Amino acid sequence: MKRLVIDIPALLEAGKPEKIGCEYFYHRKNLGQFSLLEVAEFAIYCRQCKEAFCVTACPKEALERLESGLIKRFNMRCVGCKSCVLACPFGTIFPEVINYITAKCDLCLNQLKSNPDYQPLCAKTALNQAIQMKEVAAEDPKNHLYFFGENMAIISQHWRQKEDKV
Repeated sequence: MKRLVIDIPALLEAGKPEKIGCEYFYHRKNLGQFSLLEVAEFAIYCRQCKEAFCVTACPKEALERLESGLIKRFNMRCVGCKSCVLACPFGTIFPEVINYITAKCDLCLNQLKSNPDYQPLCAKTALNQAIQMKEVAAEDPKNHLYFFGENMAIISQHWRQKEDKV
């Protein structure tokens, strides 16, 4: 299955994510790449603390623990106060990507359905091949490749919480 693959170390090495293009018509100022970075960072870096101080600190309930146990940010509730950033004891919520005026990336799934060889503008314009649309069949923890949802994969060092043994 083709997935949008975001290589966070390559993105950091290349710098200037604002140079990454996005063709999604409905993005405000076409900054869809920042919503990709936010999703990637929450999926990979967030420690998913049992006692999540970031959730407690949010005055607008923009962060919630889902039934699955994962913490999710609801962009439309966020007012950009960055209380969550200050409350995170691990420093894993990055203020430069927590932007309350946000555009949601649609991963160019419609274009991919109509053209299997389609490459989104973000993949074409990201340096170091930091964003790619490619076939990825399975997660590969040895190479730090993890899935986020059905259509996205993220390459980065991952912090996995050990399961409690009872």
